[in-house]
Amino acid sequence: MPAPETIPKKSLWWLESLLWSAAIIIGVGIAAYVNETAREIVTQGLAYFFTFFTTPFVLETSTAFVGFCIVMFINARRLEREGDGWVEMEIKDPAAPEDLSLGQAPSDKAPKV
Repeated sequence: MPAPETIPKKSLWWLESLLWSAAIIIGVGIAAYVNETAREIVTQGLAYFFTFFTTPFVLETSTAFVGFCIVMFINARRLEREGDGWVEMEIKDPAAPEDLSLGQAPSDKAPKV
């Protein structure tokens, strides 16, 4: 009886960046809640950020880039689950003899005259 296949371990590569991002956002939120100057700086920064990203060229470009990143992420996850799907096709040469043993060159099988 063959040994059962082991289930591959799931990679949590995204968890560390998610935790760091959450920690930074929570830290900035707490600083903005506690300190009025920090709140003003965060509010002004978010206003500048919103103004910059809603200008016509930047809005379309950033939306296209984010969409492209989402598609690439989904495709990478699909490839990770299903495999790459490459198929190797065997093409037989009709001129080559088919009775060659493994490791034997066609010249080895040539009739001796």
